[in-house]
Amino acid sequence: MKIIKRQVDGKPLTITIEYPYLDEHTKKIIYHLEQLNLKICGSKDGKEICISASDIYYIESVERRTFIYTKSEVYTISKRLYEIEEDLHGTNIIRISKSCLMNAEKLYCVRQLANSQLEATLDNEERLIVGRTYLKDIKRLIQEIM
Repeated sequence: MKIIKRQVDGKPLTITIEYPYLDEHTKKIIYHLEQLNLKICGSKDGKEICISASDIYYIESVERRTFIYTKSEVYTISKRLYEIEEDLHGTNIIRISKSCLMNAEKLYCVRQLANSQLEATLDNEERLIVGRTYLKDIKRLIQEIM
């Protein structure tokens, strides 16, 4: 792989990918670049802020309110969890419980709990419970990563 970088003033960031054939490695590169461009808008302190999908750690619905958690910030969003899940379809953000979506790229480790559930620990040391209904999805994801 050859990487060419150059600064061009007055133009937006442009990434060109040239490949002899579209293999899995190239598809992953394209996927990650596309995910960087995907944004979800939330609000904090009365200000509307667009958050890159790659910056999201998890999204949680609590008492009919939905929150987006990044590494160090929390934003509110007016959409319901299923609407956000549809918006983020095809990304690494997956449902892990009835009230929570998690960014699989931020997953640090998983451990089995006594009650047939999993505890997912994220890069920022946040711990989330994976519901039994969603175990097969997270296990499939872990197998894909390894």
